[in-house]
Amino acid sequence: MKERKKKKLLAIAALLALVAVISGTFAWITSQQQRINRVESAAVVDDSVTVNEKWEPKPMVPGTEATKEVSVTNTGNANVFVRVSYEEVLKHLASKGVVSHGDNTVTGAKYDPSATNTLTSHVPVKYSADKISATNGFSEVTDPSTQVTGLEADTKLFVKGGLTIDPTTSERSVSYEAVVVHEYATGEYQAMQYTVTPTEAIADRAVAAKDWKFAVSDLKYSYYAGGYQNAVMNWAKSSLPNKDNTLTGHALLGTTGNRHGVDYDYTIGTLGIASIPTPTPAADADQVPLANNDVKGVQADKIGLSKNHIRIGYSTDITTVAALTATKWVYNKDDGWFYFTEPLKPSVTTPDLLKKLIYDKDLGGEYTNATYDLVVKMEAIQATEEALKDSAGWDLDGATSGSDTDTIVQQLVARIGA
Repeated sequence: MKERKKKKLLAIAALLALVAVISGTFAWITSQQQRINRVESAAVVDDSVTVNEKWEPKPMVPGTEATKEVSVTNTGNANVFVRVSYEEVLKHLASKGVVSHGDNTVTGAKYDPSATNTLTSHVPVKYSADKISATNGFSEVTDPSTQVTGLEADTKLFVKGGLTIDPTTSERSVSYEAVVVHEYATGEYQAMQYTVTPTEAIADRAVAAKDWKFAVSDLKYSYYAGGYQNAVMNWAKSSLPNKDNTLTGHALLGTTGNRHGVDYDYTIGTLGIASIPTPTPAADADQVPLANNDVKGVQADKIGLSKNHIRIGYSTDITTVAALTATKWVYNKDDGWFYFTEPLKPSVTTPDLLKKLIYDKDLGGEYTNATYDLVVKMEAIQATEEALKDSAGWDLDGATSGSDTDTIVQQLVARIGA
């Protein structure tokens, strides 16, 4: 009897979408299609249930937000149940933005891109080339080999300003600015601490500071100590196999690949973690949407940085288990999934679940160089009671009476055929 039930189940393609917040910006890609388990029915075909998104990329600037609308469409010809959840990877500096300074005797302080750099290697504090450009009045010292003492390999001195002679009094005055940087690759600079002193008397100096002679000392390289750490979270156990066709309980976590031009590597070695975390449904009141237009935090932000500054703006189509109604999304704190509260009919699109990403006004230095990936994973099954309850489907049978899961299952079953 069990096998006969399983043959009736249809696990439809699960699509994944990846939101990448990289160096202060974010981008959206649609990831791979999950394996289809098609049993006895030809009604559902590849890509028949899809995640839709509308997004507006903006820099990660404190106090700003960006459009991020997510919904699900059924383009097949059979009713389906759908649910959505998240996997997260927040890569952040181990120093949480605190800058260290060390001379060239401190291992790793002077950044060397050709060396083997691991997740825990020091990260250089980058210095913008624009700041020392000709547009801003800077020039590299004309002949550093004869004009400058104290520079180390691949360090450069840029100056602007110079000598001014009053045409009436012939009084000489100087005004200049000097910057020393480490050029670790063409046009790529590491910030430094230093002392720069002109070594000529004012009367002997050329008009332009770039032609003066200087002594450079006290050189120290600026870096973020300890490299990067990754906060990794899986909100819900996946019922379908991942992109490698392996049933692991998660979707992209543990895998590597390229999706629509965006590379990702979520293997445990690259992430620097002992293992992929087990599913942890969001339970914090600040993370669970309970009303229309709720703005809530994410788990990785709190786990990784003890903050709640990366936030999701949810839609008006959110309901609660206590006020369950059709044609809404509801969060199940028992398993970490957002369920659409009725069967999704052919050629129908759900209301939006997400509406926007929000960067809190208090977004601070802890987010320097951070990247945030939000994997939005979707699962769909045939809209039958058996698919809901059987282990070959969502395995929701036997929920405690009165629990969120039990209430949601009752709602879905009641809507079959509606």
